[in-house]
Parts: sequence; structure tokens; C-alpha cells
Amino acid sequence: MHRELGDLEATRALAVSIARNVDPPQTIVLNGTLGAGKTQWIRFFAAAMGVAPELVTSPTYVLHQQYRGEASTLHHFDFYRLESESQVWDLGIDELFETADIVLIEWGDRFPACLPDDHLVLTLDATSSTTRHVRLSATGPRSHAIVERLGK
Repeated sequence: MHRELGDLEATRALAVSIARNVDPPQTIVLNGTLGAGKTQWIRFFAAAMGVAPELVTSPTYVLHQQYRGEASTLHHFDFYRLESESQVWDLGIDELFETADIVLIEWGDRFPACLPDDHLVLTLDATSSTTRHVRLSATGPRSHAIVERLGK
């Protein structure tokens, strides 16, 4: 699925729509260049899940943030500064894939072998200072069901 996001409101609407269609456990991977809007998208997603948006910050230096939503816990990872798969595994991320939580990963394309078999992928590309192109894909049945519901 491909979409053009003309402004922040369109980005928020997509995040809210996905949040309404997610049933934990779910992993969502966000890819894109620096400044493409990955953390902003997660802020909108987290707000839709009942997390105060001001609590959501990029985990580039701390690697993992945890937010308590109304119905589930969100785990926000950033793989940008990691150098190896072993560093990803050292974070204990594989244990979180088995919980009833939502795992959000920025720069997940850096270590695809560390991702669960079933995950949703959002790739954001900045096409101007205010617009984004997003590609949404899925790798397993739970994630494919989300894409199907969004396409209707």
C-alpha cells in the first residue's frame, strides 16, 4: 500500500488508523532517512494508544523507551546507533515479541534478522518539507490483516 501524506494531519490520521487496527502483540518497523518523520509518526501512534505525546522522544541514545498506553505497553526502539545484531539481541527485544505489547522499531531495516516473522513495515520518504510518501507492507498474517483493514 502506498500513500501520499500531504501534511502532519495526514500523518496523524494514518497513525491513528493503524493504532485502531492493531491488536497486541504487534511489531511495527519504521524505516526512512533522517528527518523523514519516524519519531513524529510514533508520537501520533502513541497518542492514539493513550500515551501523552510529550512523553515520546527518540530513543537514539537510550535505545529503548517504554510507554504505558490505555490498553497496552509500547516499546520504542531505535537501531540507528547499533553496530551489530548481537547489540540488538542484548536489548532483550526477542522477549518482547512474545508479550502482549506493541514494539515500535525505528531503523529496523538495519538488522532485519532481528525482527519477528510477523511485522508491519512503514517506510517514510520526505518528498518536501511538509509532505511524505509512505509505503506500508506486512510480513505475516497478523500484519497482513492490518493492511487489509486499512485498504478498505
